[in-house]
Amino acid sequence: MKKKKRRKFPPPAAILYYPAAALVSLYMRIRYRVTVDKSGIRDIKGPALVLANHLSDRDHFLVGMALLPHRATFVLSAHFWAKRFLRPILSPLHVITKRMFDSDAGTVLNMMRAARDGRIIVLFPEGRLTWTAHSMRITEGTAELVRKLRVDVYRVTPTGAALTFPKWGRGARRGRIMIETEKLLSADEIPSMSRDEIFGLVSDKLRHDDEISCRGIKYSTRDTTAGLDGILYKCPSCGAERTLTAGGSHIKCASCGMDAVLSRDYVLTGAPFETVGGWYDWQYESFDISTPLAGDFTVGSTDEKGYVVKGAGKAHCTLDREKFTFDGTLFGEHLAFELPTSQIPAVPITVGKRFDIYHDKTLLQLSPMGDPGEVVRWAIFFDKLSDERLGTKGK
Repeated sequence: MKKKKRRKFPPPAAILYYPAAALVSLYMRIRYRVTVDKSGIRDIKGPALVLANHLSDRDHFLVGMALLPHRATFVLSAHFWAKRFLRPILSPLHVITKRMFDSDAGTVLNMMRAARDGRIIVLFPEGRLTWTAHSMRITEGTAELVRKLRVDVYRVTPTGAALTFPKWGRGARRGRIMIETEKLLSADEIPSMSRDEIFGLVSDKLRHDDEISCRGIKYSTRDTTAGLDGILYKCPSCGAERTLTAGGSHIKCASCGMDAVLSRDYVLTGAPFETVGGWYDWQYESFDISTPLAGDFTVGSTDEKGYVVKGAGKAHCTLDREKFTFDGTLFGEHLAFELPTSQIPAVPITVGKRFDIYHDKTLLQLSPMGDPGEVVRWAIFFDKLSDERLGTKGK
C-alpha cells in the first residue's frame, strides 16, 4: 500500500504578503515614526518561533515589518477568523487560529506542522492585547510549546505601540514606535531546560511597560483621555465607583469633583498617580473578589459557518470564586451552563463593549446591557482569581 504523502504547511501567499507589507511598512514609518532595530534577528531563518508583546491592535503589522523580507506565519485569535470580511484575506496568508484561553490542541499541531516545514511562527504569548501600557502574564502553556517546537526563539517588542494605539483610546496618536528584537534561545539549548526555566526566561524577557520605556516622548492627539473611563472606574480621591467621566484631556469624578489631566507624554496631574498604569494597578489591588459579580448581557456568537452574529441572544451571568454561570437564550434556544473558574485563566476584552468566553468551542461575546465600563471589572475578577491560584501578581 502506497504511503500517503504528508501535506505541507504553506507560507503566506507572496503575491498578497509582499505588496501589503511594503505599503504598511511605508505608511507606518511615515505616519507613526516607526523604527526597527533588527540586531536581534539578523540570523533568523525558518524554522523559528517569534514571541511578541501584544501592546496594540497593530502589532501584527509591526512585527511583520520587523521580520521582512521573511514571510511570517501568525497565530491569531479565532475571533478574527470569525469575521466575514477578514476570512478571505486571512485564508491565503495561512494563519493559525487559536481559541484564546481555551484548550485547543489543533493550534499546537498546526504550529508543529508549520515548524517542521521551516516556517517562522509569530505568537503573542500573553494571549490578549493589554488595555494598559504594561505587559500581561504569559499563558501557562508557552514553555511547553517552546519545548515541543524545539526551534530558535526570538523576541519582538513594538515599544511605544501601546501609547500610539491605546486599547482604551478613541483614535491613534503620533509619537514614536521603536521595534526592538532579541534572540532568546537557540534550538539546541531547549532540551536541557525545564519548563519552569523556560517560563521564567520568557516572562522576564517579555516584561514591558511603555509608560516607563517611552517616558518623555509626546504622543500628539486632540483628546488624551477620550475612552479612559473604559478602564478607570474608581476615584482615587473619594473611592466612589462608576462616577468617572473622561474627555477633553480630563478625567473627572462626579462624586467629589476630582479633576485630573493627562498630558501628551502620558503624565497625570490632579490625581494621586502619575500614570494611567499606576491608577489601574491601584484599582486592581483594591478589587474585592469576595463579592460576586452579576449582570445582564446581550450575546454575540458564532453561527454554523463560524461567523460571528451580533445580538444572537441574551443572558444573565454571575461570577464568583468557583464558577461562571450563564443562563439565557442563544439563536432562539434556551442555554444554561456553568464553567469552573479554574478553566478560565483570563478573558480578552474590547474596552467599554464586551468580553469573550468560550463554551463547547463556541465563541460567546458578552456585552453589558447597563454600564459598558463593567467589562473591565469582570476581566479583573478573572485575573485576580488566576493570581490567587498561581500565587503571582499577573499584570
